[in-house]
Amino acid sequence: MYDSVWSQGLPPLSSALVQQAQAHLVEIPFPETMPRAVQEPDEARPVAKSGRGAPQQITWPHLWLGLLWSVLLGMENYQDLRRTVAREQLGSFGPVKLTSSALVKRLVQGGVPPLQQLFVLLSHWVAQRLTPTVVATTLASFATHIVALDETTLDALSRHLSWQRVLPKGHAALLPGKLAGLFDIRQQCWLTLQFRPEAQQNCKVDVISLLEGLPWRSLILFDLGYFSFAWFDYLTSMGYWWISRLREKTSYQLIHVYYRHHEILDALVWLGSKHGPHAGRAVRLVRFGDGKELRCYLSNVLDPRQLSMEDIARLSARRWDIELAFLTLKDYLNLHHWWSSKLVLVLQQIWAVLIIAHLPQSLRLEIAAQAGVDPFDVSLPLLVKYVPRWILRKQSVIDEVLCRSDPASSRPLCRVCPTSPSSFLQQKEESQAEVFALSINDLVGVNAPAVALVTTRGYCRMPAYMV
Repeated sequence: MYDSVWSQGLPPLSSALVQQAQAHLVEIPFPETMPRAVQEPDEARPVAKSGRGAPQQITWPHLWLGLLWSVLLGMENYQDLRRTVAREQLGSFGPVKLTSSALVKRLVQGGVPPLQQLFVLLSHWVAQRLTPTVVATTLASFATHIVALDETTLDALSRHLSWQRVLPKGHAALLPGKLAGLFDIRQQCWLTLQFRPEAQQNCKVDVISLLEGLPWRSLILFDLGYFSFAWFDYLTSMGYWWISRLREKTSYQLIHVYYRHHEILDALVWLGSKHGPHAGRAVRLVRFGDGKELRCYLSNVLDPRQLSMEDIARLSARRWDIELAFLTLKDYLNLHHWWSSKLVLVLQQIWAVLIIAHLPQSLRLEIAAQAGVDPFDVSLPLLVKYVPRWILRKQSVIDEVLCRSDPASSRPLCRVCPTSPSSFLQQKEESQAEVFALSINDLVGVNAPAVALVTTRGYCRMPAYMV
């Protein structure tokens, strides 16, 4: 199921992780759309005439750095931000005593674009940093990228404002919106992520905008929510590979059969009926059983020698990586708990959490590279839980992960084994004389312990054959 192959490890982290992390946050280049106070140093900034009210006591870089640092430490409300700014030395910025109301007012003035642009810049930086580390997976080596496409609806707001109190609990107007994006399966990072205010809007609306900048010949994995004949034809015409599940009761006509044995089928088909809606291009239909039910998938990779039935099953399982990424944001980084009901502050919380989400994921990849294990052998929820504590204590994250275990469950934070699941699966595949002799349960069962480390509390609704 997980097939990341590592070429070399990254440099080890030093014990002074607090200064390094703060320095990285300070050195990140701010976008041009930020307020002028962010772009110019204090010495170069002209002295503005004082107007009504108290003078500004905190600069924009100090404010954004304090916000991101508070999120990393598990911020639950703006009182936590006030304590962080008032007590801690953040990079080159000294402590500043302000009320939480003053900080909130300043955040409202800053708006959302600075954090949005910062997320884009940080995503490119992470992708470039991981490029020499992660080699192409053993799956779909012909594809330039392997990405998962999906969206998630954000949790409802608390009814604090006057217009919200009149709404009943569970009303659709309390939903702030949803997140839609592309998740890179190989590098385990976000390629594209968009906030959409209409939470109940069909996921296929404006889905093409998510593909902007996606390299040609990329492989896209998506679920039934995006099932559409026009969508299939569009992706094929634009030069993208794709894999999707087959919707029940969808008509199709067989063109050519590659392989058929009992319930197993690999064939070329025309989707649709002769006299009704139909697709404009032939696709490949793959069908097999997992012992409980039939699994049917469609793809525009028509050559079985280029993408086998076995690889299609494994790639379909990897589509759940984006669900785990959403789980990290909502549950492990507390995106389900809103600091405020105001839209601008809600959006700031979303983008701040997305920025901080790069840190545990990058650490996870570094730890896996240095330990010589698959990234999914490193427990992400436990990493999110303990890394802030180690940062404050100035302890080496890698040493702590490899040497310690979770005190609550005595479970190791990283499963170090001489053979990674990827190489074990490869050895098992080579021992099979017949490609269909290896069942789907065997394919995904090899990595069941690794999946259990990520979904410790079972919030991710995975199919039965994946857990």
